[in-house]
Amino acid sequence: MSTKSDNQLGKTKKKTFFRPLVFFIGTIYILAFLAISTPLLIFFGPYENTRKAFISTLLATRHSYLLTNYLSQDSINKLLGINQESDNKEQNIKESVHEDIDKINVKYTSGTDISRYDIHTDRYTGYLLEIKNPLNVKVAMTKYLGKIGQKTSEMAEEHNAIAAINGGSFVDQSSDGTLYAGTGAVPGGFVISGGKVIYPKNNIDKDKVENVIAFTRGGQLIVGDHTLKELQKLDVQEAMCFRRPNIIINGQKQVTDKMADGLNPRTAVGQKEDGTVIFLVIDGRKITAPGASLYDVQQIMYERGAVNAGALDGGYSSTIYYKGDVINSPNAWDGERSVATAFYVE
Repeated sequence: MSTKSDNQLGKTKKKTFFRPLVFFIGTIYILAFLAISTPLLIFFGPYENTRKAFISTLLATRHSYLLTNYLSQDSINKLLGINQESDNKEQNIKESVHEDIDKINVKYTSGTDISRYDIHTDRYTGYLLEIKNPLNVKVAMTKYLGKIGQKTSEMAEEHNAIAAINGGSFVDQSSDGTLYAGTGAVPGGFVISGGKVIYPKNNIDKDKVENVIAFTRGGQLIVGDHTLKELQKLDVQEAMCFRRPNIIINGQKQVTDKMADGLNPRTAVGQKEDGTVIFLVIDGRKITAPGASLYDVQQIMYERGAVNAGALDGGYSSTIYYKGDVINSPNAWDGERSVATAFYVE
């Protein structure tokens, strides 16, 4: 009788041991299957919009090497459905468009009126400020130039600003002179503040074309490709550079691809015909809220009445400060990211 009980006990122990083992092996198999099949489905499956959104989003991040290291530009263009010849023609047409700043009739040249609007959709949350007096918009640059950037809120507080947004492109420099994206130690392109070129200090190439966000002495916003020499002739007082496409020029929308640059956090500046400046920051890179495309940014700016608008640095950098607080949720792992430049409102 005792021998039979021992056999039954042994069988029970074996079942108890094998059940979690089978479950574990099954789970590993499912995860491995998903890891292999999901990228294949995204890249080569029938869901074109999903593919374009995923690839465009990845290319707009610092991890774009996950694609560019393994795929040629032609292959990436095919996955995105880009006709390079057609795209180049369209880009050439748009690059020939310049702002007619005489159409901007600045109505408010005094006062500190700012209106706030919050935007909520199923893909992102946005924060928009309308600044009536464009003459109050100024440029700040990190005081630790060449070493490290500063947080947007920190630069705002140092200038006693009521509002601020993160600025343009930036690079860092290692000990061997290599440039790379990082903590915002060095601005990309040039920086103008108070009508003076504050970066670079030396060896300034006034004929080099940069994509700029700039304000003239009269408060008109200039966006697009310009040289420093051109901006100085236009009496620009505040300016910084970025590399993104233009969004709106002379009331004409510039972005045609609804998934342009993928879904990411965004920062942009626009201006209405009466001179009112629009600061826009959009949160993203969350499971339930991935962010906005440049097309989305364009639509928001256009609906608010912007006649000129351009993009600034998005992603981890996107930050908007208002009345003593950062009112959005920056995506950087440690909160607000340090950057090289910012626009602030006196």
